[in-house]
Amino acid sequence: MIQLSHGDNMINQENVEKLFDILDNSASRYYEIMKLPYLEGLVRTCENILSNTVEEENEELKNELFSMIEEIKDIEFNKEEIRKAVQYSCLRGLKHQGISNQMITPESIGIFFSYLVEKLYDKGSLLILDPLVGTGNLITSLANNLNKELSLVGVENFIEYYKLSRTLFGMLDYGDNIYYQDILSFNNISSDLIVTDFSGIDHQEIFKIIKHSFDLILDSGYMISVIDNDFFDNFNLKDFIYEVKDRWHFFGMIVLPNSIFKNVKKSIFILQRIGESFVRPEKFLVADLPEFSNEEEMIKVIKQLNDWFEKIEFYRVRENNE
Repeated sequence: MIQLSHGDNMINQENVEKLFDILDNSASRYYEIMKLPYLEGLVRTCENILSNTVEEENEELKNELFSMIEEIKDIEFNKEEIRKAVQYSCLRGLKHQGISNQMITPESIGIFFSYLVEKLYDKGSLLILDPLVGTGNLITSLANNLNKELSLVGVENFIEYYKLSRTLFGMLDYGDNIYYQDILSFNNISSDLIVTDFSGIDHQEIFKIIKHSFDLILDSGYMISVIDNDFFDNFNLKDFIYEVKDRWHFFGMIVLPNSIFKNVKKSIFILQRIGESFVRPEKFLVADLPEFSNEEEMIKVIKQLNDWFEKIEFYRVRENNE
């Protein structure tokens, strides 16, 4: 079992590199000796770490892999160190197997999502759903930056991503609520918050997911997503707005810097489920984010957003929707 630190959240880069080296070397040995795809080897390695055992018939490989995980048994990792190491390994594996990495949402987005969640929710505990969880990087980077009691649920219908997100949830002790199915067939959940990344998803499919998500979230809850800007140029958008206007309120849009997604224009799109507690803000929340590395400009935009949240009346989700 990997040791989780419950203290300081400061990242020790040496810990990240140490864990990554173990994950990478072990996955590579699975590939070289057993001809397992790198990502399958990564999943097995994480399972070995969690169980502190290696179950392989090849005795030499078994001993080699076990000696690797023994190297980290006395290290206490915080959750961000683990997430970073696993995601670095995921990126290497996806490249190795020629699979698109567009469902690995940059961690900077998850961190910014945590800022928005703190502004939109006044609850000590949250059930968070990601209907397109991918490798799990968005929902776990968000969770790792929230000081709340959290339950995380992910849905994914691409088998490789499903295995990776399930593995990441296990490594971070977020449970095993990862479901391998199409989100449109997923029901019977009442989440407080929905977060997701619509990158690479067909526009018609996005329409369907947003409409279906109305039944997966509590009254006045928020859906925060990353979305391609050309979604809003789609010729069916007016019809879509007409279809959902009595269910979802278009709360805000924050344009992301081009560099984050290799010059593909994307935004953070915020919807709020219209319910009994819903308050329609008199102004749409809108902003253009600078490069995250531009600290001076980022401070200006955060001040602009803080001013909006302070001056505009809206419904901030509370315990039991008070």
